[in-house]
Amino acid sequence: MVIRLLTILCLFISGFSMAQEDPLSAYVDRTEVSLNDVFTLTLRVNAELSNSPPDISALDQDFEQLGVSQTSSFTLINNVSESWNEYRISLRPRSSGELTIPAFRLGSEVTQPINITVNEAPQNSANRDDFFISSTLNKDTVYVQEQLLYTVRIYFSTPFDRGANLSQPQVEGAVIQRLGDDRSYQEVLNGLRYNVIERRYALFPQSSGTLRIDPINFSATVGQRRSGSIFSNRMTGGRQIVLSSDAHDVTVMSKPASFPLDATWLPSSELTLQESWSRDLQGIEVGEAITRNLTIRADGISSSLLPDVEFNETDTLKFYPDQANREDLANQNGVTGVRSQGTAIVASTEGDFILPAIEIPWWNTETDTMEIARLPEYSLNVINTGSAVNTTNSRVDNTTASVNTSVETGLQSVGNSSNLWIYATTVFALAWLFSSGMWYRTRMALQQFYQGYRPVKHNSAQPSAPVKTVAEKPSGNKLNTTFQVLQFACKEKNLSNIRQALLSWGRSYFGDERILSLEQLKSRIEDKELQIRLDELENCIYGTTAGQQEFDAEALLNQVKTMHKNGPAHNHKKATGDFSLPPLYKN
Repeated sequence: MVIRLLTILCLFISGFSMAQEDPLSAYVDRTEVSLNDVFTLTLRVNAELSNSPPDISALDQDFEQLGVSQTSSFTLINNVSESWNEYRISLRPRSSGELTIPAFRLGSEVTQPINITVNEAPQNSANRDDFFISSTLNKDTVYVQEQLLYTVRIYFSTPFDRGANLSQPQVEGAVIQRLGDDRSYQEVLNGLRYNVIERRYALFPQSSGTLRIDPINFSATVGQRRSGSIFSNRMTGGRQIVLSSDAHDVTVMSKPASFPLDATWLPSSELTLQESWSRDLQGIEVGEAITRNLTIRADGISSSLLPDVEFNETDTLKFYPDQANREDLANQNGVTGVRSQGTAIVASTEGDFILPAIEIPWWNTETDTMEIARLPEYSLNVINTGSAVNTTNSRVDNTTASVNTSVETGLQSVGNSSNLWIYATTVFALAWLFSSGMWYRTRMALQQFYQGYRPVKHNSAQPSAPVKTVAEKPSGNKLNTTFQVLQFACKEKNLSNIRQALLSWGRSYFGDERILSLEQLKSRIEDKELQIRLDELENCIYGTTAGQQEFDAEALLNQVKTMHKNGPAHNHKKATGDFSLPPLYKN
């Protein structure tokens, strides 16, 4: 019976989805191609609209039509039938640049134009070998830590007889991240059709100067046809091929002098700062927790480098940040870092409180200018109605009064009978215990609610709940990458970047995402000298002498390097999972 219901539901949803589909639609398999690439345009037409394709002659202006294929489909769902025709057109661009596939019309239905980016053909396009390799960069000049896209393409017109191998890029002074899975497509060069395998990487230079990208190597064993016929797929013997791409030199510029020294360096093509609130900011009761959710999203930046948002709390306004969620989204266009965090805000007195504006400076790599992501200042209106306390007391008083009334009525009805007096006393005692238990339970529930948060110390985010830490085995690649970022940050001697990189390394090293402040990292380390270095770093950033004394970044790096080599098992204290909340109201 359950299976039948699920089947009917799926058919209903499918029918609904099909009913919503446009009678005429157009789409392509790729929107970025090279000059000699062949890509596919698909036109999908509902048979009720037309059994013929729309006029596609307008394509001839910018594209060469290499062939058209047609497929038909028929569906019958809930006695409702639909027929569709799909027309697949193989296209090759006639020129490089930004081209447009025009809109197509059938009756009253019109498709949307499609923009196609056409790049110049690879330099090897004149090569008629069965195999060749090319590598390209999206830029030849970048800023330090700016994302650089590195694309490698393998062209082959003869199938592999056995396995092939493509080496990893070798780049000194850069963090490398592979972007998604390989892409496969076809391209025609000088009349010869090639199969193409494309692989992309994101490179993040960590120091200024010239970045050298060594050639990348491709090796494979290629079979030879047993007969001279081009229709024979049978191979014999084989030959080993080894191909190397071109080397590249990239100019890496230093951070601009106009960028603030005390801000985290954020080179990005786009950075956004968004927020949401759990409720309206007016009429908040004293002791009531409201939640502010902040999300930083940056293209071309790892989430581990996105800065913490800090709040200046007071004696009467407290901030209890939740654990930050960091996520890296990688696709063919690069890396997008996302950092999201919720913070509970609790006022212990009534009045109007001002939350200052939040500003995060970043460098727009598209316009080569500094911009500021900003959220406006807010005013919190806090009132003291005492409803929580009064409601609890009223509930206890009403319960007790009800019990007293019941006992008095019972006593009047039984007169002076000693046995009934004992019964009445017992009932009264049980009722009193019940009301006291309910009052205690209500009080403990409120206390546990507030203990779900913990106070911010030194304006740093801390864990949000009393949980037991479970140390996970750190990922070797992630741990080495974060240590490499720390090395470059120490070389640049940017204290804000050192702090961010050090916390990111600490989270990977101890397998604990709750390490969000130097104080927490210090509590996990047994090395007294390293603890002193962390205190010095925090004092140089936030202390009264901030910016006036020089920090020994090299000494810090050497001590961290010792820990990094020994491994987590030899260098840390056991994490404590208990966090306490000081009383909201002081006596």
